[in-house]
Amino acid sequence: MKKFFAIVLSALMLTAGTALFAACSDEDGIDVYAPDGAPALALAQLMGDEMQFGSDKSVNYNVVNANTIQTYVTGENPQAELCVLPVNAAAMALGSGENYKMLGTVTHGNIYVVSNTEKTALTAANLEEQLTGKMVGCIQLQSFVGFALQIVLDKYDIEYRITEDNEDVQEGIVNIINISDPAGQITGAAPYDYMVAAEPVVSTKTGNIPTLEQVGDLQALYGEGGYPQAVLVAKADFIENNAEFVTQFIAAVEANATWLTADATSAETVVSAVASHLPEGSTPTFNAKNLTKNVIEKCAVRFESAASCKEEVKNFLAEITAVNPKMQFNVADAFFYNAQ
Repeated sequence: MKKFFAIVLSALMLTAGTALFAACSDEDGIDVYAPDGAPALALAQLMGDEMQFGSDKSVNYNVVNANTIQTYVTGENPQAELCVLPVNAAAMALGSGENYKMLGTVTHGNIYVVSNTEKTALTAANLEEQLTGKMVGCIQLQSFVGFALQIVLDKYDIEYRITEDNEDVQEGIVNIINISDPAGQITGAAPYDYMVAAEPVVSTKTGNIPTLEQVGDLQALYGEGGYPQAVLVAKADFIENNAEFVTQFIAAVEANATWLTADATSAETVVSAVASHLPEGSTPTFNAKNLTKNVIEKCAVRFESAASCKEEVKNFLAEITAVNPKMQFNVADAFFYNAQ
């Protein structure tokens, strides 16, 4: 009899354990990821309303550290069904189109130039004169921000060099140095003539430091409409099996851009939408004080379908390779989703 009860008890424990595991896991859910910052704004309304698009599976929105976003679309069994990430990272890791396809671009540049000492607005006409012989600090010099800065300089045939010493300033050339700690290095006493940074850091810093002013718009210097910065991708097999869901998701991302700038949408609402999908204990890059309508507009959040921006993306990737030959992209036409 004891043996019988022991068997029954073991069976019940196994059943309970299985049920508990099923309750705690969501393997059948649809996982959506975006990095904190401007890219997360591209999904803010979807996250705030917990949009499910009629799916019988739960749609789980996750905002994560920008430095880890690529891990959710790579590996043997990537976690993200849909993901927002920088265009260069997406093209490098997913460009074959076999595992993921690009649905479209969602942000088009949020990079600006600030200075404590130089007050003349940077334009196409004076850019070379203003920057030559100066020290330019740049966040993320070896990734997207640095690539964008170098592309703009190349566009105007401006010679530049990269240094690791703040005092190593050469005349007749633009001197560029990495800013590894924007919070600690972009200050009123920063040892740079100019600093290149992204929103919301730019508006936060210029709002808190009386001497610091925005003097340049990298997007405007690049050209009207800016450049593709963050893109939305989806698993190829997920698209194949969930065409209607994908169509509805894209429509919601398109509508989100209008919602963000609407008078009725408060900063608190947007921040709450993002913050509620961060890992426990984390706080978003934005807060209700620094996320003004002006900042949102400067983040250039809008959706352009992969079919319509395909050539723009390819051209921009070629420009990245031109300034950094180590960045070689092999992007197939299959990478660009076409709803047809």
